[in-house]
Amino acid sequence: MNAIVISCGNELVTGQTVDTNSAYISRRLGRYGIAAIEHLTVGDDRAAIAQAISQAAARVDLVIVTGGLGPTADDLSRHALADAMNAQLVLDPGSLARIEEFFRARDRAMSPENRVQAMIPAGGHAMENSAGTAPGIAAMIGRCRVYVLPGVPFEMRWMFERVVEPQLPAGTGVVLHRTIHTFGAGESDVGARIADLMARDANPLVGTTVAAGLVSIRITARAERQADAERLCDAAADEIRARLGTLVFGQDDQTMASAVGELLRARRQTLATAESCTGGLIGQLITAVPGSSDYYRGGVVAYADMVKSDLLGVAPELIARDGAVSESVAAAMAEGCRGRFAADWTLSITGIAEPGGGTAAKPVGLAYIGLAGPSLDVAVHRHVLAGDREIIRLRSALAALNHLRLAMI
Repeated sequence: MNAIVISCGNELVTGQTVDTNSAYISRRLGRYGIAAIEHLTVGDDRAAIAQAISQAAARVDLVIVTGGLGPTADDLSRHALADAMNAQLVLDPGSLARIEEFFRARDRAMSPENRVQAMIPAGGHAMENSAGTAPGIAAMIGRCRVYVLPGVPFEMRWMFERVVEPQLPAGTGVVLHRTIHTFGAGESDVGARIADLMARDANPLVGTTVAAGLVSIRITARAERQADAERLCDAAADEIRARLGTLVFGQDDQTMASAVGELLRARRQTLATAESCTGGLIGQLITAVPGSSDYYRGGVVAYADMVKSDLLGVAPELIARDGAVSESVAAAMAEGCRGRFAADWTLSITGIAEPGGGTAAKPVGLAYIGLAGPSLDVAVHRHVLAGDREIIRLRSALAALNHLRLAMI
């Protein structure tokens, strides 16, 4: 069984918002042996959306549309679906009652514009949305099932898991996905080590994706039974881990920060940070992980030289002699952080992320990362990272966390 996923919204086609819905839906469909063969992104154009739905419905068994169910003039998915069905929009009393109750329960007045959210193409039916105001819509176009869901990711996921999935027919077999995350080597190096696993006709199918210095290895296994697909994924993942060793830091939804957090928690140790060029980004990545208060004590954003001296005890003459971006200052920041927070591990970072701030001796992308540990004098690692300001900051933060990870394994 095949599917096409259509995402609607000008914010998607202009790049103002990243479409995460399609990836989520494709992963979920794989559990039922349904293969998403295409993702389409369409702007807020009624005719274009209707054409996309009609053409997709003629090709596959299942079409899922996200976005365009709001109450404003640019929310056109319900109208486009009606056009594709050659049907009229009609008011669904049950949906209207639920929308009115949604606002009443929150002590808010319902705008007249919200009434359009209760309009459903004749021949279709509304799907309850307890996570928001816009009901979804289910319909048939010929032999193809069409589901239209809200574009808000939280609402879409709530509806997909509780309303759409119970209605999905089982496809043939199972499609499982797994992702192995690595850091510390380029895509070409990683690819060379697993080249024989990446044949295009293989099962499981193996490929790579790169983002901000992370090289992720995608595994897609197809089998008649769930257990067989899992065995294929497990075998490929085990082989990849064996070949790549300590480059591998996580799998699927695991991040570098969560991998570091697991190690700290297992060792019952704590961490503190002292950041300059990353401006608190390392701390942000760490505290994005639930439960990070178990091991993260806090940090200092020592952006200005005065703060490096006043809060971390970096000698002003050291900064004057070697510069704020230097091995000696990174070491002094790590030592000062250890003294201030009494943590088992401290990370420090100072560097140049500003496009116009580099010199021949200290180019843009230069970063010094200091690491101090329970039985480790301060070690300083030098990196020269490529990218714009945002990418350099992120790669620097990830590199710092990776040095800590490697020191603990």
